[in-house]
Amino acid sequence: MSRKFSLFEYYSLIHQESILISYKGPVTPVIMAEISSDIREKLAENPTASRKVFSVFMELAQNILYYSAEKVSFSDRRDSVGMLLVTETDDDYIFSCGNLVKSEFVEELVESCDTINSLSRDELRKYKREQRNRPQKERSKGAGIGLIHVAITSDSPLELEVHNVNDEVSFFSLSVKITK
Repeated sequence: MSRKFSLFEYYSLIHQESILISYKGPVTPVIMAEISSDIREKLAENPTASRKVFSVFMELAQNILYYSAEKVSFSDRRDSVGMLLVTETDDDYIFSCGNLVKSEFVEELVESCDTINSLSRDELRKYKREQRNRPQKERSKGAGIGLIHVAITSDSPLELEVHNVNDEVSFFSLSVKITK
């Protein structure tokens, strides 16, 4: 017998963390505008961290918008689906996101994140310039300049997790810490 999903268990679990923002659903420009407004409002007392969280949010939400393999249809448009989460600890804000990606892109995503995590801040800046100067057709579809920018902005490693869903898609999640 399959296990029944318990909304109360989910509620209890999320209350163990200091969650500032939690969203799962279509990622559209309107939703992005609302969440960015929420970020600015909830982090207003710390303008430097607020700018960093906002910048990371924009990069990673756009990745969901452009690359999520999960889509939902509303009237005449198809929107990408993903998850966005901002939590708070005593010292950091943690931005996490996740979405389905085509399995054929997973290896490239993981290798790109590993490369990014292996570089120092100065090396990341150089790598970003090199990627920007490459012809558009030679740039990868994912894990490109945006993820490099996230690593530079957050000044922390990209923490990734990949779970195979089936032969076609995998769930890709990414978290970064932003010091308060």
